[in-house]
Amino acid sequence: MIRALLALAAALWLAGPAAAHSLRVFAKVEGAEVSGYGFFVGGGRPRGAAWSAEMAGAEIAAGTTGTDGSFAFALPDPVTGALRITVNSGEGHIAFAELPPERFAPGQLAPGAAAAAPATAPPPVPAAQGGLTEAMVEAAVERQVAPLLERIEQMDARMRLTDRISAVCLLFGIAGIALWARGRRT
Repeated sequence: MIRALLALAAALWLAGPAAAHSLRVFAKVEGAEVSGYGFFVGGGRPRGAAWSAEMAGAEIAAGTTGTDGSFAFALPDPVTGALRITVNSGEGHIAFAELPPERFAPGQLAPGAAAAAPATAPPPVPAAQGGLTEAMVEAAVERQVAPLLERIEQMDARMRLTDRISAVCLLFGIAGIALWARGRRT
């Protein structure tokens, strides 16, 4: 009995996580374009997967991902609400990313969409001297923050070593309780 439980625990420890084929989507706004890609937790990207973008329930763009799982489309003018990008690689692998209105520059938003942004949004950056405009500052910040957002999404999608150790400890705990209960019966 104990050998069987140890073999089961070892098999579960060595087996990849069930989320290994979980699909995720990363999307970012760069100027007047939304770009991003789909990726599988554990590695790989969906090639030729169907993707679509919706705003307020209406489809605004669609296509298939490139060989690197990427997609890109032009922003509608103006943006009237959150954008939802969905990637469907087939066989039940569907994921989406949502870009809320605060991710867009104030000039891209329709007048009513700006009210949907949270009250904690930072105030507009005034135009600086020397011709540096608010849009240029926002574009520079977006370029700097996008890789961090991408890394956070990838890290969040991974199963961590502590998750595996916790699962094995849980199995040993359950096995211990079962052995204890069995010993009390005899």
